[in-house]
Amino acid sequence: MLSWLHEGLEEIPLLIKIIRAGEALSVQVHPGDDRAGELGASRGKTEMWYVLDCEPGAFLYYGLKHRISVNEFRKRLQNGSILEVCRKVPVKKGDVFYIPAGVIHAIGKGITVAEVQQSSDITYRIYDYNREDANHQRRKLHIEEALRAAAFMPPLAGHHPMGPRVQKNGYSRTLLVQCLYFVVQLYDIEESMEGYAGSSFQSLLVLEGEGSLRSTGESLRLQKGDSIFLPKETGAYQVRGRLQILLSEV
Repeated sequence: MLSWLHEGLEEIPLLIKIIRAGEALSVQVHPGDDRAGELGASRGKTEMWYVLDCEPGAFLYYGLKHRISVNEFRKRLQNGSILEVCRKVPVKKGDVFYIPAGVIHAIGKGITVAEVQQSSDITYRIYDYNREDANHQRRKLHIEEALRAAAFMPPLAGHHPMGPRVQKNGYSRTLLVQCLYFVVQLYDIEESMEGYAGSSFQSLLVLEGEGSLRSTGESLRLQKGDSIFLPKETGAYQVRGRLQILLSEV
């Protein structure tokens, strides 16, 4: 990971990750800001996924199939049948999933995603496929916490970009997710694009290709996997080359 660091970056409101699921990850739910505050955390956790790659037949869980009662939710968490009412979604490269706090979700085996989330590690695990560790112990589930955090209905958003692809001179831009906590756009750069980091920082994650970033008279080489943090008031910058970039900001 590459970054240009300045003073005053002790707390960044977003985390940007690449997650490669060699096996199915646990089924989880995250609280919103209000619930997190009740538990002593500084913020909740809303996130999004952009699917970078997946094995044939890969799927994930995204919300519930239909509205259920709190009592049914509790019983299914206790008896391990929660997957029966979870929405199982086949995935392909380029799919986008917006996961507001309260939506039950899990990444399936063989899927690689770029994840953008509120900077929070508050997670309630509700199902872990009855797996055991080397000491034959199962990981803790957070049933009571999940009951306070979960939404008992399907997600309101689908799993497609929120905006159309817009062709510009030298690049195209697609709005993937826009919400209260972040804006995430996908840039397919064919020659170059001009950017500006003003009142907010910007995070650039290079998904494909190679090129260069020029800002404040300096030049930085870019390649697949690089993560660049541009502090607010960086000003104008230029990216040149043939690259695909995930740009996140608040």
